[in-house]
Amino acid sequence: MISKRNKSLVAGIAFAVFLLLVVMGITTLMPSVSAENDSHSSVTGYFGLDDDGLPIVDRHGIMLVFDGEIAPETVSVDTFEVSLNDGSFAEIVETQVDGAYVFLKLEDELASDATPIVGIADGEEVQDLAGNSTNKRKLGFLQIKDGIAPRLTVALSGGSGRGTGNEGPDRLTRDIIDVRITSEEPLQGAPRVVVVCESLKWTESVDGQDVGRDVEDFIANRKGAFPSKPQEPRGTDYTCGYDADGDGMDDPFQLTEDIANSRPGEVWEYTWRNPAGSTPGLRDGELVVVAYGRDKSRYDRYGEDVSNWAVATGGFGLDTQFNSRNFLQGVRVHPADGATVREKRPFVIIEIPDATSVRLSSVLFDGVEIANEFQKVGFNEFVYWPLSINQGEHEVVVDASDAAGNSIKFDFEFKTVQRGDFVLELHPGWNAISFPSTPVNATIDAVFTEPSIEAVIGWDGNGWSLATQRDGTWESNPQYETLDVVRMGSGYWVKSSGFIRQPVPLRSYDPSLIGKPIVPVFQPGGWNFFGVADQDSDQIEDHFGETLKDSAGNPVNAHDYLGDYDVAFVWDPINRRFERLLPSTNMTIGDGVWVYYSPTGG
Repeated sequence: MISKRNKSLVAGIAFAVFLLLVVMGITTLMPSVSAENDSHSSVTGYFGLDDDGLPIVDRHGIMLVFDGEIAPETVSVDTFEVSLNDGSFAEIVETQVDGAYVFLKLEDELASDATPIVGIADGEEVQDLAGNSTNKRKLGFLQIKDGIAPRLTVALSGGSGRGTGNEGPDRLTRDIIDVRITSEEPLQGAPRVVVVCESLKWTESVDGQDVGRDVEDFIANRKGAFPSKPQEPRGTDYTCGYDADGDGMDDPFQLTEDIANSRPGEVWEYTWRNPAGSTPGLRDGELVVVAYGRDKSRYDRYGEDVSNWAVATGGFGLDTQFNSRNFLQGVRVHPADGATVREKRPFVIIEIPDATSVRLSSVLFDGVEIANEFQKVGFNEFVYWPLSINQGEHEVVVDASDAAGNSIKFDFEFKTVQRGDFVLELHPGWNAISFPSTPVNATIDAVFTEPSIEAVIGWDGNGWSLATQRDGTWESNPQYETLDVVRMGSGYWVKSSGFIRQPVPLRSYDPSLIGKPIVPVFQPGGWNFFGVADQDSDQIEDHFGETLKDSAGNPVNAHDYLGDYDVAFVWDPINRRFERLLPSTNMTIGDGVWVYYSPTGG
């Protein structure tokens, strides 16, 4: 039960000082986990014991150590009074007794350097298990030692990152980064700073067994009460997963530890530079800054004279080059280097593989700067789509830089020539066809110019649309929707009175649509009439009847193109019958495909 007291601040301080002058403090003897008794100070910063009998860190707590086991029923939140360094009294909200240990939990967190005065309250007594008692007069007041670790903070700045978030100067660099360390209280000397890889690992022997450790263990090892500077066992072999010689074994990593430089107040600064040499040097990736320092205060803990060490961490990315030494092998350009392009309006794509944002510092197209004319259509993917390009040979020189300020330069060449038409091969009767790209002029009369073509029928998932040709003129039918244009991605029924090769000039695929769905949105719970579209526009000339291929030249099957459909058919105009399209069957340029999706969607 919580009890609040109204005390006179002046009288309380005077009384505490008087008793400190005339009364001895609490004797500090405690039984250890073994059978021995080792000394331990009464300190701040602990409340309760864990399963191993060790004090639990708690900045609200005070740990009192008596010379004998205390009767728990004689201790409550009213038994003790706590005077803080500013003269005010703290409120005790919970107590816990464990043998010779009495733990007090305060309502408010203690300051890092707090050394409060604790005494037994008026009218209260504390007894041991033998029935011996002590009170305010007998015990007096004790000034508790500082057992709370300092609070450190780490702030980073000064990196070469020129973006925001993880690409800002506090989170990304190619060479140096500034570390600023602050503390809530004075430290014993300047804090130490070590920068390690996020993938840090090593192995320790524990009870004869090898136990793997990582960067979290590295941080934890530097936080707590120690008689000297905390560190891993001498001879520890660290690794970061580096394998420079490619022998399949992790290269050793050597820690480099420095001492920060003192600044006015409880502030220290340090500028990190990647150490030279292969062993201590860090490679591109996420790094962790670990700063740790020692409290000025000391106390007895299990018979050792110890101080509390505090840790603070920060993180940043090291990026000294584009993704890899084989970077240029990963750059994707369109048109490909050395390619021949048959497009009236070809587009230029530059895709640069890097983990950070890339910008085009300069792009010279046949010696003319066009960097500002590129649009960013994806992560590190840029597109330039001119109104026209003269036929002939062209050179593109690219100068790019990443968010860390690393730069790269490369070039590629291509040639433009006049492009051929897409040619529909029609048989007498009905044909189920499609266009791999959008016709230059998509109107019915411009696409279907052969007089032997009698009718074209479209299906949009809800109804039919129709156009018929009479004496060279295309007409609509009032019973159906008007079909006046054709589109890439849709299928069409085309009726011909003979064997016909119908040329159709097609546009190259719109680069702004790259990476987006190729086919129209399907109609769940019904039939869809889809076309076969070529996304990279390299099969839009005389490619009718060929297997559809992706940009890497691999065949595209029905499942990859249509998704999880229920059933699909293509039309055989020679035998005049439908043929089932299995998911593993490759798609064919020029086919119109009937596809059914279940009501729940494909």
